[in-house]
Amino acid sequence: MLNPNAQPCLPTEARAFARYFGPVLFSLVFVVGLVGNSSVLTILGRRRRSWRFADHYLFQLAVADLLLVLTLPFRAAQMVHGWSFGESLCKLTEGLTTMNVYTSILLLTYLSIERYFVVAKGAAPTFFVKLSHIYLTSAFFWAVGIAFSTVDLRFRTVTYVWEAMSLVCQLDLEVQDAESWKLGLQLFFFLLGFWWPVLAMVYCYLRIFIKLHQAGLLRKHLPLSLLVIIWVSFIACWAPFHSLMLVDLSQRLGYLRRHCGWEKVLDYGLLISKCLALTHCCLNPLVYALGGAKFRRELSRIFRGSRQTRPHRSVSEDFSQMTDCRALRDVDYSVMI
Repeated sequence: MLNPNAQPCLPTEARAFARYFGPVLFSLVFVVGLVGNSSVLTILGRRRRSWRFADHYLFQLAVADLLLVLTLPFRAAQMVHGWSFGESLCKLTEGLTTMNVYTSILLLTYLSIERYFVVAKGAAPTFFVKLSHIYLTSAFFWAVGIAFSTVDLRFRTVTYVWEAMSLVCQLDLEVQDAESWKLGLQLFFFLLGFWWPVLAMVYCYLRIFIKLHQAGLLRKHLPLSLLVIIWVSFIACWAPFHSLMLVDLSQRLGYLRRHCGWEKVLDYGLLISKCLALTHCCLNPLVYALGGAKFRRELSRIFRGSRQTRPHRSVSEDFSQMTDCRALRDVDYSVMI
């Protein structure tokens, strides 16, 4: 028999908290991310002929973050009164988020591998700095990001959730064992699209730090320090959300015991960790602004309206002609940092 005093575990408190917390945070992130990433793209666009190896990938990071920034107003609106923008924007919003996560982490991983060869091995292979190779790897990274997002583009839909008493943009696999599919997909994305690249970067940076420490140059490699900060901020923002998503799906499948008190904590954790993850789209420009003297100089020129005077560069200094690690020294690592 049913207990008339029993009540279902509903995320009402977390939803009420989200109506105030989410829109305020997303509004701030939207403004900072829009201005910051637009500034990065403007600076790199003005210095297109002076690009170094890293600039190609830093430009793409800014593009991926800017695309994610543009989805934040829709997310803020959903927290207040549900999803009212149609199924197409639902698919596009979640698809862009997924694409941002995996494209960004692949770009960061590749930058880390290049630094590993330059610092730990003494020189990067020649193919790293060829423009044809850069274009090919960039296309591959974006293709992987789009491939991961196809799950959202195919199965995201707008449905009415009675617990929230509103329309919600959510994943609907429309199969009998949908929860098992969700857990399998999440585990696949978690390992292949997140933790394996993280482990690769950990290995690269450990070898780099050992090499620099042995040479007494650990504090003098500024571009590497900024790249590590960018990497750490990405992991710190997205790792909690990925981890809690696995816990939530495991609980739904019955692998973990369900308890209302624990579910309430998990609801708050998922909400806050998802918001924390989405704030990452505004952090990279802040890292450039705080640690990159070149970025601050270029930004001041833009605000002053002065025109950049580009020094004459010989043919041997052209990016497409670089074949050894001397062109990848700290001073030439990027036009921004």
